[in-house]
Amino acid sequence: MEEPKASQHATPIPSIGRRLVIVGIGVVFAIHTALITIWIQPPNPFRDAVGGENLYGYINNDVFPFEQSWSVFAPTPRRGGENVKLRAYYGLPGSDDSRVTEWYDITAEEDQRIKYLVNPSRFHSATRRLGGNINSTVGQFNKRQRILIGGSLITSPRSKLRQLLEQGNTKGLQGKANIDQYIDNDEMLTRFGTMYANARWGKGVSAVEFQVGHRSVPNYSRRNEENFLDVPFTYYRIGVRKALPGNADAQAAFDGYVRKAPKSTKGGE
Repeated sequence: MEEPKASQHATPIPSIGRRLVIVGIGVVFAIHTALITIWIQPPNPFRDAVGGENLYGYINNDVFPFEQSWSVFAPTPRRGGENVKLRAYYGLPGSDDSRVTEWYDITAEEDQRIKYLVNPSRFHSATRRLGGNINSTVGQFNKRQRILIGGSLITSPRSKLRQLLEQGNTKGLQGKANIDQYIDNDEMLTRFGTMYANARWGKGVSAVEFQVGHRSVPNYSRRNEENFLDVPFTYYRIGVRKALPGNADAQAAFDGYVRKAPKSTKGGE
C-alpha cells in the first residue's frame, strides 16, 4: 500500500527554538500585564509584595516609561476646572435699606452633592458649564474690558455693556464675536444666579453678583508633586447685575433642588 500523502494545508510544527521564543514573549507579556494591573489598583497585598518603589521604578523607567498622560488618549482633554461664587442683593444695591448675602460657592456645593454618585443629573454641571463659558470669553478680554464687566449693571441695559466692550475691542471681528458670546453667557449666568438665589435665600432678590474662577491642571511632569485640588483659583469679578427671574416652572425646579440657607445668613456679610 502506498503511504498517504501529507496534506498541502498541513501546518509545519515550529522548531523548539521558535517555540521557546513564543513562550518567553508570553511570559514577559503576562508579567507586564500583572504589574500594570497592580499599579492602577489601590493599595493591596500584591502591591505590598512587589514593593511600591520597585513598581514605580518599573512603570516610570528612564528608557521606556509606561505611564502616559491622558492627552495620549484624548486629543483635547479638559485642562482645568471652573468655579462660580454667588451673592444676592435685596433692595436697591447701595441704598440704606438694601441687604446683601454672604458669598456662596455654588460649585463647591455641587461637588459635595455629586460625590459618590455614579450618574448625577445634568443640573449638577450647569454652574461648571456656565463658568467655563464665561472664562473662555473673559480670558480673551483686555484689561479695560475686564474692568467693564466688573462694574454694576443695574439701571443700564446689557446693550450698553456691549457698546462699551466694543469700544475697548482691539481684536477686530474675532474680538466682536467674543463680545457677543460673552453677553449671551452673562445673561444666562444672571438668570441662573437669580433663580438659585431666590431658592436659597428667599424670594425678592433684586440683583446678583458673581466671582467666576479657573484653575489649570498641573503639568504632567509635576503630577507626583502638585495636586490639582491644591491649585488656587484665579477669579474674574462679574459685577452686580439686575435680577432676571425665570418662569414659575423653572423657579419651582430650583426651589425643589437648592438647599436653603440657614436663617442667620440670609442678610448681611
